[in-house]
Amino acid sequence: MKSGTATEVLLQDAAKALRRRVLGASEKSISDRAFLAWLLREDAPLDDLVTLSKSVTAKLTVGRSYHDIAVLGYTSSVIGLEDDQSEGLSSALQWLCGRSPEIAGDPAPFYTDAVALLGIAFGAKALAGEYPETVRKWLEGFVPKASELAAVENWQRCLFAAALHLVGSTCVALPDDQDVADVRTALRARDACPTSLRKEDRQEDERQTLEVMKTGGQDSISTARAALRLAAFLWVRRSAPIFVPSRADVSDVVKLLARVPAGLRRWAWEQKPRVRGGEPRKWHIDHEYHVQDLLYFLLAPNFPDIKDEEYFPSLGQKQPRTDIYIPSLKLIIEAKFVRQADPFQKVIDEIAADAGTYLTDGSEYSGIVAFVWDDSRRTEQHALLRSGLLKIPGVVVPLLFPVQER
Repeated sequence: MKSGTATEVLLQDAAKALRRRVLGASEKSISDRAFLAWLLREDAPLDDLVTLSKSVTAKLTVGRSYHDIAVLGYTSSVIGLEDDQSEGLSSALQWLCGRSPEIAGDPAPFYTDAVALLGIAFGAKALAGEYPETVRKWLEGFVPKASELAAVENWQRCLFAAALHLVGSTCVALPDDQDVADVRTALRARDACPTSLRKEDRQEDERQTLEVMKTGGQDSISTARAALRLAAFLWVRRSAPIFVPSRADVSDVVKLLARVPAGLRRWAWEQKPRVRGGEPRKWHIDHEYHVQDLLYFLLAPNFPDIKDEEYFPSLGQKQPRTDIYIPSLKLIIEAKFVRQADPFQKVIDEIAADAGTYLTDGSEYSGIVAFVWDDSRRTEQHALLRSGLLKIPGVVVPLLFPVQER
């Protein structure tokens, strides 16, 4: 057996052991179950967030616990909340932030429950407004002390740091120890990692994740810890793009999108049927949404974490929404469609507005790729447009191409 094959078998066996550990655990709290559903949602968890959130919403009118709030928080980060769930979460957060972290001198049950606190922070972030600030102050009142307890493990400190990060606090640093490289990778896979590491550091975390998978001992760790390791492993195995050799970076995305015109040479545009009994087909690109569909079709097989029309944190009364977002690269892709009557200045104005909205102080986004579909075929103006777009801070490379004559 080749060594590569042996390593593959070893990793797959470790992944199976982690799944058994996660799915076979008994007496999980409802917030633990929501955490697993949030973390392993593509890997067929036992529970789904829709069912869990409906269950706790029904209970909020007669009783509530911090576990229920965490469930709604995890749900909000994946599928959003219904109006009644948002109202219930709002009331429950106000109640929770009025609770003392100690009861008769002893820590309250939520004091070291890192899994639940991360879900609670997601809920505060989803409601926006005053809630992140309120929850931040509440968490800062006890989480730093909790993180220093000897009984608290490093993976829990990672979740503490992530929870505080979600509500705008940095009072607990993300551990940089090798033993939690997989936890950092798992949080990064879910766009919840408090720090933005260099590409080399991310790759080192992923390498360490595979190393720890091969060392065994998967049955001896807690359920949440096992889930984090499994999520990290699945991310490492899926985050390498299929068509781009090696780990992808922004330049790889640009190269891939630059080849769109080559691919369109076989875009269906038939004057007559190509098969007997068929009909001639013409796949039209008529507006910006069609361009977004084309880009998503091209990128999704290569970047499993891709998101379309992703809402970003609010700026006052405005909540930005990007066309396409690749969390693993912190890369925003904006699609523009230019008609015959559209001035190119309009494209520059729109991209400049997008950059000013997304790339605010403190944001971790690596930049914006402007993908311009020129339906007017005014190639003589492309050089000037490209020059203008490149002067906008944060714009990586504007990709322009004319539509071929039909």
